[in-house]
Amino acid sequence: MFWSLCLISFGQGGYNPSLQAFGADQLGEEEDLPCNQTGQRKQSKRTLFFTWWYFGVCSGSLLGVSIMSYIQDTLGWSLGFAVPTLVMVASIGLFSCGTKFYAYNPGKAVRDNPKPFQSMVHCLKTAISRVFNCGIGELGHKVGLPELE
Repeated sequence: MFWSLCLISFGQGGYNPSLQAFGADQLGEEEDLPCNQTGQRKQSKRTLFFTWWYFGVCSGSLLGVSIMSYIQDTLGWSLGFAVPTLVMVASIGLFSCGTKFYAYNPGKAVRDNPKPFQSMVHCLKTAISRVFNCGIGELGHKVGLPELE
């Protein structure tokens, strides 16, 4: 049970925070939006994206709870677990089919250091060395000096 919860939290922490940023990143930079004839601004692409994003999340939660509980109660638990498994496999396949269409704009850090694993290891080593060398504190604050209050 413990390892199941660890894997769930690892999976949620790995993909959940980056989904919205990945989707919004596909839209590009915000340009000046034209006004319609009444002088009101049109909705931006990002506003439309997040509107549909939250609609999808909420409707998926509603349908998932209502339909999956009905399937599990009437048709059995095995089918109740098979349906989400098949939907997840289909979503991974659909995501993989669209990878050639995704916008990918690497940041400055990625262009300067094309080896992301090496960059992560360097960051972890720096953080660990600061912890063990008592370098924890505010930026610009020397830990070894006494504070005057």
